[in-house]
Amino acid sequence: MNIVFFANGPFALPSLDILNKNSNNYKIKAVVTNEDKRSGRGQKLNQTLIAKFSKQKLLNVIKIKKFNNKAFIDKLKSLDADLFIVISYRILPEYIYNIPKLGSINIHASVLPEYRGAAPIQRSIIDGKKYLGLTSFFLNENIDEGNIILTKKIPIDDLITYGESFDNLSNIAPLFLIETLNSILENKQLKVQSNKKATYANKINKEEYAVNLDKSSKNVHNKIRGLTPPGCYLFLNNKKVKLYNTYYNSLTLPFGCYKIEENTLLIGCKSGCLEVKKIQFEGKKIINVKDFKNMNLDKNIPFKSKK
Repeated sequence: MNIVFFANGPFALPSLDILNKNSNNYKIKAVVTNEDKRSGRGQKLNQTLIAKFSKQKLLNVIKIKKFNNKAFIDKLKSLDADLFIVISYRILPEYIYNIPKLGSINIHASVLPEYRGAAPIQRSIIDGKKYLGLTSFFLNENIDEGNIILTKKIPIDDLITYGESFDNLSNIAPLFLIETLNSILENKQLKVQSNKKATYANKINKEEYAVNLDKSSKNVHNKIRGLTPPGCYLFLNNKKVKLYNTYYNSLTLPFGCYKIEENTLLIGCKSGCLEVKKIQFEGKKIINVKDFKNMNLDKNIPFKSKK
């Protein structure tokens, strides 16, 4: 099978790697990724992780900024691909995803039609779901609405963070991709998505990283682990404090007030207390609760959601 692989982010790296290692069955005709970007203090040009990996493996790399480029489109057509695979990339227009003989597929990090959109892992955890998932589907004109090839549910506990889940799903995705390709070759029946059952995972905005204590401690805990990394924050004496390694309980404390029990910081929520094992003041390193206790701060000053 001749393949063109579209990707930018690290989530796609293990899947690209497994295809490259199975080159007898899957011929990677090209890897399409974003152009180099300037970043950092020196504003140096930096490649995507996908571009770096592909060059190391001597794969044909195509770096593109805009799709509506005749030379790029002609190049894709000349590759004579059977399938385009899209993972952790941009939205492909119809004139691109219809080029290959078999069409174009995407691996999405949810059990579609649940959590269509940009942030399925984060939103699933924030909502307290007991599972995450992967879905392979054919691209069509609507985002994350194409016919489903395969789905996979992965049970999770109520401690796992977004970062841990991201890595876990990224490492499960390669074998799931191979199963998907086998299913396509065997021409197995596709499943049409039900729009009535659809939910949406909108992109995370920066305001969401602020913790709202006017919720149950369970909801606060789910939000924190769903947005870690980079992590959520409160303010203590007008200083931003990030909260890590959290859990929840049914104890009662006045709203925003806190106490320390057995190296655990307890913060009062609308109902129950948030348990916190590690914190980080802005610009400082992460510390445990014992070190926080030794700071001898005024306990009459509560945690707040805003300065």
